[in-house]
Amino acid sequence: MIKTQYRAESGHWYAQNGDPAYTIVGANGNERNTTLRDARKHALVPSVTSVLGIADKPALTNWKLDRALEASLRLSQWNGESDQQFIGRCKREAKKIGQTAAKRGSEIHAKIELGFLFGADTAEYRAVRAVIDGLYPNETWHAEASFCTDGYGGKIDLHSDSGIFIDFKTKDNLDVETASRLVYDEHGMQLSAYANGKMFDNPERCSIFIDRADVSKVCHYVWDKETHKKHLKMFKNLLEYWQLTKNYQSGETK
Repeated sequence: MIKTQYRAESGHWYAQNGDPAYTIVGANGNERNTTLRDARKHALVPSVTSVLGIADKPALTNWKLDRALEASLRLSQWNGESDQQFIGRCKREAKKIGQTAAKRGSEIHAKIELGFLFGADTAEYRAVRAVIDGLYPNETWHAEASFCTDGYGGKIDLHSDSGIFIDFKTKDNLDVETASRLVYDEHGMQLSAYANGKMFDNPERCSIFIDRADVSKVCHYVWDKETHKKHLKMFKNLLEYWQLTKNYQSGETK
């Protein structure tokens, strides 16, 4: 039996009707994370971010290296501790920093979602709503809508009836004047994949960045519409590579 519930979209699965299928109740009656084996059995499809996850992300890799190097400068090697043991401890410390950043990002996303879904008056919601209303007034918005199409699925941060797709990203030490330096093709690919999932051929795509420490600091980047076809093609090629790598034509039962 598949059990669906809200979680971050990264690394998860979706059912053919678009519902999230992040966990499954196993034969022992306990709930666990859904696996590729489960996906084959239930004809599940990977999330957009799962597909994007197989591509190299130099900026993220560099961020992780910086955190590991910072940990090595902050920590001291213990007496009797081997170099490999010290390296492992530095890696674990750097991983904790990444987990803390991810947790904070999820908290910010959740508060924005509460505002759009239920009108919760949070600082995070007010900050991004002011930017969005300035860009796109008089729109009807849908938060955290999920879908399944063309062998993949996803959950969209925000989209409108008119075909505007918005994704929220959190950053440390955000410089609101340099949004163009924060975006990469993977961000455009993600938004294009979402738009395709909702059957929009000529979408408006916007990436919004929020500072993790000071949520009043928000900036945005509106993607050139002419890049949508390129980004969608890039994503579909990556999806095919994912399918070949996993030996799974996603959505087919075996």
